Amino acid sequence: MSVFLQGLSRAVNVGVCPGGPAGTHLLDGHMPASGCTLISVRQVSADLGTNTDRTSEFTITALNTIRNLGGTDTTGYFLVVTYAAAASY
Repeated sequence: MSVFLQGLSRAVNVGVCPGGPAGTHLLDGHMPASGCTLISVRQVSADLGTNTDRTSEFTITALNTIRNLGGTDTTGYFLVVTYAAAASY
């Protein structure tokens, strides 16, 4: 999902993937490997009762890929990733 808002220099996108052990996670969608800016990574439970900021633990590393270098195991949760697109519009 992309959102284009007047005043933003780039589209803002959201991807979701299952959590897991610290390491590499693959997102649904199309997140380029370079030029994107990670805005946030939220760890959420299926019932949305848990919503924890994990942004500081993640980086974008490859096409549709984020990597958790912080060590937190997010197994049993989902990761909601917000990022700014690589190209201006």
